[in-house]
Amino acid sequence: MWTLVNSAMATFTKSSFDSAIYATFRLTYPRLLFDFIFQYHKCNNSARWNRAVDLGCGMGQATIELTPFKRITGVNPSSKMIQVAQGTIKNTPTSTGQYKYIQVSAENLAFSEDSSMDLVISAQACHWFDWNKIWPELARRMEGYSQLRLTRYLSLTQRINTYVEGTDPLNSIGSYWEQPGHLIFR
Repeated sequence: MWTLVNSAMATFTKSSFDSAIYATFRLTYPRLLFDFIFQYHKCNNSARWNRAVDLGCGMGQATIELTPFKRITGVNPSSKMIQVAQGTIKNTPTSTGQYKYIQVSAENLAFSEDSSMDLVISAQACHWFDWNKIWPELARRMEGYSQLRLTRYLSLTQRINTYVEGTDPLNSIGSYWEQPGHLIFR
């Protein structure tokens, strides 16, 4: 399965990959989602606001929303995605230098010290991860009051859900999801 996932992920690193077209069709996330995450984080009086990490950050759509944290790191294996994310930050007037993007897989968290991650998110990227490798890395980098949030798009209508989850390859994209990753995440 990981060979299939790695070959699919390789699409984002090809010279023919057009990140501008990808960005046109890539959905963003509602501010309400991040408000919920921050409110939940705030409920714990011992929670820290030092470092947030976005695994599989893509072009940084979710990363830029993590503004309450002092240091924010977006992680992605695709250099093209990282380039777009870095360009987005340069054009963001609210950027205070707390953002950093690293081209590395989500399973390689060596850039971070043990117990240093206060919030780890992954927005619609978990199906790419090798969970046997990532769990020990997260356990080492997160401490007792840290928060892990894995998000995915929710369907707005039955028609969208049928298209996303369906098994008919002519009328849906469901059969193209990486397995078993997508089933685990659902």
